[in-house]
Amino acid sequence: MFYKGITAHHGMTLKDLAGIVYKNRAKVPVQITVEEDRISILAYVDYDRFMQGKFEGPKKVEDFTYADSFERGVKRFWEKRYDLSYCGLGSCDVDVTFVRKGSPEYPQGQRCFKVRKARISKTSFVSSPPTRLFWGLFAYLSPESAMLNWSLKHPGTINMQKYKNPSGFMRVSAHEFGHVLGIGDAYEAHYRFFYKAPGTEDFMMYHNTCVQPQELMMVLRAHQTGRMQYFPIKFSLKRYMKGMKKMVSENRVFTRRQKKN
Repeated sequence: MFYKGITAHHGMTLKDLAGIVYKNRAKVPVQITVEEDRISILAYVDYDRFMQGKFEGPKKVEDFTYADSFERGVKRFWEKRYDLSYCGLGSCDVDVTFVRKGSPEYPQGQRCFKVRKARISKTSFVSSPPTRLFWGLFAYLSPESAMLNWSLKHPGTINMQKYKNPSGFMRVSAHEFGHVLGIGDAYEAHYRFFYKAPGTEDFMMYHNTCVQPQELMMVLRAHQTGRMQYFPIKFSLKRYMKGMKKMVSENRVFTRRQKKN
């Protein structure tokens, strides 16, 4: 698990360490190219009608659509210079390029991932199609893989909720894109037995705060091995029961508010 750390041997470069090779790039929706001091992420995406619509909220966001805000959020948080000295490497820059399905730049026959409006949850999430649900448990032995059975060819569909605040929408977009890149959550979710990965309070996959070098390395590892990378998880019956009780209580409050509205 890359989260625990990796040390590069003397003289190794980022490109030596990554070793990412795609057998058929046309079948890979999100592709990563690693150079000596740069990592390029190329994402082929298909937006539904909701995402192509104008952003709704109390604050006017020029003439941006939800799709525009999604891409801006991903770029805002993932594109920057990363210090990889913690694992024996130097620094590198990351850039992200989106190519929308139907645009002149979209290659014929290229597989893409979808971003659509969430319809079955009050929160945003990433899921696999019905044919890939649940059996991922046997491949990863992780509860997180039940709904998102990630692979290079099938990185999942992003389901986005409406947000009144553009900044919040962008932060959530960057978080959900992390799942499509191949890394799991770090916060106390029920599918993590309400266990918080230690030392991740300022990680993107915990508080939507900031993409950390460790998260970037987890992404490289996912694309190098073709397997999703997860944060540490531990089970405690006491913590799990307490978490479930809190979650049920919050759902009841949410349901009552929905009925009033």
